[in-house]
Amino acid sequence: MHTEKRNFARLALHAKAYLHWDDQDIEGEVENVSVKGAFVAATRQLGINDLVAFTIDSTPTCGLKAKVVRITDKGVGLQFEKTLFN
Repeated sequence: MHTEKRNFARLALHAKAYLHWDDQDIEGEVENVSVKGAFVAATRQLGINDLVAFTIDSTPTCGLKAKVVRITDKGVGLQFEKTLFN
């Protein structure tokens, strides 16, 4: 039986996402988001522990600092430096 390890629920969300990393802007799409992180489908792969500035199109998340904590063939899992409500 699979036990959920997340402490916060994920919300499915399909919106444009922008990651700023190493003087590059990477466009992708948010697949889900929580208070502590998000999964972004992106064609440009990043590395584990890379630090990015994360923005969801048309929201007040402009430049939210996040760390890459998971990489899949579809995109990257991000952990926010601060929760969405800090």
